[in-house]
Amino acid sequence: MFDHYLHHQQRDPRRQKLLAAAGTISISATIIMVVFLWVSGKLAIAKVDPPTISYIMVQMTEDAPPPPPPPPPPPAQQDEPDEEIPDEEVPIEEIVQPDEVKKEIPKEKKLKGVPKVPGGVPGGVPGGIPGGVVGGFGVAQRQAKRENVKPIAAVRANAIYDPNPPAKELETTKAATFDKRPGASEVFFCVSPGGKVVDVRTKRKYLNGADPKVDQICRNTVKKWRFKPFLIGGRPQKTCSTVKFKLTFK
Repeated sequence: MFDHYLHHQQRDPRRQKLLAAAGTISISATIIMVVFLWVSGKLAIAKVDPPTISYIMVQMTEDAPPPPPPPPPPPAQQDEPDEEIPDEEVPIEEIVQPDEVKKEIPKEKKLKGVPKVPGGVPGGVPGGIPGGVVGGFGVAQRQAKRENVKPIAAVRANAIYDPNPPAKELETTKAATFDKRPGASEVFFCVSPGGKVVDVRTKRKYLNGADPKVDQICRNTVKKWRFKPFLIGGRPQKTCSTVKFKLTFK
């Protein structure tokens, strides 16, 4: 009976080896799993929200090309009919008949330093209209005044520096941030004989004045433009035009 007890209580070396191997494997797997989780946590990339970028597009358009030049004026200008002036009633008693009538017609007085213009009047300006009035504005003068306003395509063809409105400044406006409706801003300007921009003003506001800052940016841009002098008859002259900025916000 005692031998039977010893036989059952004796340690099995094969079972011990299996238990030792199982413990080693479980400990190693646990360590490997912990190391793997730690490394994967370090290498994990945090999910971030996509960047929010607002784009703005400015589209510049120009007016139609300038029309062909008008035909040359006729050599002789027809005199306009004189305006009828009613005769002034003069009392009879104020009319005095002269005793002597001069037979000689007085000669025309010549002005010193004023060149004689055929068909002109004393004191006239060379290049005026024959038969004009001193200090008056004739048809040729009015036509020359209209020619000072040129299409934007012809004016910008003589430009030295004419950038478009900066997109960064337009992004700060209310129209680009909230409204985002397309529109146009027309700016009237003149080019001085020296090539600088003067007399800048808004002719048509963006969306009827929805954002005055947009119109101000367009005016400031035109003020920075520079041009070659516009020559008329070999002399630099002041020239005016209107530019239209078409704005599209996204």
